[in-house]
Amino acid sequence: MSKVVVFGIDGGSLKLIAEWKDELPNFRRIMEEGSYGELESTIPPKTCPAWPCMFTGKNPGKLNMYGFTTIRLDKQYELSIHNSVDYHSTSLWKILNDYGRDVGLLNVPMTFPPHKVNSFMVCGIGAPETRKSNYTYPPSLKKILDKLVGGYEIFPPIAPPTVGREERYLSILSEMVDKRVKAAIYLMNHFSWDLFVCVFYALDQVQHHFWHHMDETHPLHHATKYQNAIRDFYQKVDAAIGALFKEIPSGANILVVSDHGFDSIHGNFAVNRWLEDNQFLKFRDKAHKSKTNAILYKTRNLLLTYININLLRFISRLLPKALVRKLAILNEHKNRFSEVYKSIDWSQTKAYGLGSMGMISVSLKGREPEGIVEPGEEYEETRNAIISRLKKLVNPQTGEALPIKVSKREEVYHGQYLSRAPDILFLIDKYPQAIAVGEQSVWVDLSRSGYLGWMGWHDQQGVFMAYGPDINRGRLSDLKIYDIMPTILHMLGLPIPGDVDGRVLTEIFKPGSKAGERPVVYQRVDERRKVRAKIKQFKNSGKI
Repeated sequence: MSKVVVFGIDGGSLKLIAEWKDELPNFRRIMEEGSYGELESTIPPKTCPAWPCMFTGKNPGKLNMYGFTTIRLDKQYELSIHNSVDYHSTSLWKILNDYGRDVGLLNVPMTFPPHKVNSFMVCGIGAPETRKSNYTYPPSLKKILDKLVGGYEIFPPIAPPTVGREERYLSILSEMVDKRVKAAIYLMNHFSWDLFVCVFYALDQVQHHFWHHMDETHPLHHATKYQNAIRDFYQKVDAAIGALFKEIPSGANILVVSDHGFDSIHGNFAVNRWLEDNQFLKFRDKAHKSKTNAILYKTRNLLLTYININLLRFISRLLPKALVRKLAILNEHKNRFSEVYKSIDWSQTKAYGLGSMGMISVSLKGREPEGIVEPGEEYEETRNAIISRLKKLVNPQTGEALPIKVSKREEVYHGQYLSRAPDILFLIDKYPQAIAVGEQSVWVDLSRSGYLGWMGWHDQQGVFMAYGPDINRGRLSDLKIYDIMPTILHMLGLPIPGDVDGRVLTEIFKPGSKAGERPVVYQRVDERRKVRAKIKQFKNSGKI
């Protein structure tokens, strides 16, 4: 059975690849000799839930993952951060391991904490940035990679770039790509695998922070020496894939996928300020602020900005584990959310913003600890009123109607966790949602917001490419992120779980190829358990 290699590009944009393909020889080769098209992401198009949805083939309503964080409604609005435990049991690698197949994962987001797999796992975004955390399986692999590349990094150990620090930031990201390639070559050649997945994260960060240098229509655009930074990193990732091509066994098929695409930000939409202005939400007179958290995050950013990276690694080994976790970026994200929810007067609030990309929840009686909206008629009236007003939003600069997509949750999601989904979902072109407390205006200008320094934001259309001996040529359409997992299972000759939402992309296969001729087979989950039990029995008997 042929092997499958997946190159993940966090934030990869087919539009930019197509525009620069003459300078991207490996992407161009795949596009000319294989299949490709835009890959529609999840709603919201974010790292989480997009990567978990990609590798389970399921929509967020079946995973209960709608963003990085979730509100624990059973614990007075306490927020918790999602991790691999929330979906591992239905993941692609769990299924492959059930069938005795070997899987190697390098930096797939949202795989922390690592699980035992047949072969290896190096966690990606979502793992705490600390030398004291175990982010590999087997655990011994962490020391091997550190020694191999001179200190392995999952996330850039440096604060987002401000004026004067761009060069250093780009240098660190470039070094991370080089380290990832070196690690990938080692892992490919020292471990057994049927599926090998390697995710490159640098492009997401470069596009977030340098989009305004490239985009002449951006409100903060000004020509600088960094106007080609994004293109340069597409070339960097293209070269990385080219280097790994040389290590791939003959006969293997290759997929290139991204969790979402990218576009420009022109400002931020302060959803809770808008809800307050429209009498759906009430803040307390004095917004809750945590001085301790503020000091922690200022300290972290100073460390990341001014201290030598090797010294920073040394310091992280000395700090208590609990303190290092508090300094982690995702925990900062979590605590900023907590600040918002502790500032709300729940006795007078009908709806509130959730997450950072177009999510509103109704404060429903019987679901939220202090919910005031009655289920049934009042609930629907509240949703309809909010949706109606959202659709009337206008561009703050031009006064023209804004391109906005607004949906009720049941129009987007389905599954056993639908009742826990945000009640309203919306995407405003070029204006991502901000939830911060104390905004003076609904529309937050980029020059004032400083929202993580982001100048580019996620687009729903990402990248799909396929290349190899079984792959047909041509441009594709109607590709969804949920299709990746069942397609990989089919490529490896395995049945598809009957509860997935994606389809096998049969159109990518050459007529006459094994994958092209093999019928798509679906299987009940309980049948896979029986197969797993038989494989375990054979292993224990020593027959395999």
